[in-house]
Amino acid sequence: MNAEPIIQNFRRLSAAEKIRLVQQLWDEIADQAAELPLTDAQKQLLDELIDEHEANSDDAEPWEQVRDEILRKL
Repeated sequence: MNAEPIIQNFRRLSAAEKIRLVQQLWDEIADQAAELPLTDAQKQLLDELIDEHEANSDDAEPWEQVRDEILRKL
C-alpha cells in the first residue's frame, strides 16, 4: 500500500483535524498493542525490574499513598 495519498490528504487537514486523527489512530494502535507478544528485550527488562523490586521491596510505596501525594499536588 502506498502511503503517499494518505500523507497528502493529511497535510490538507487543519491542525485540530490532524490532532483528532492522530488521537484516533493512537487509540486503535493501543487497542491492538495488547495483542502483540512481548519482545525478548521487553521480557528481559521486566525480569530485571521484578528482580530489582524483590531485592529492594522495602523501597516501594503503596499505590494509594503515591496516588494521594499526586492528587495533593494538583
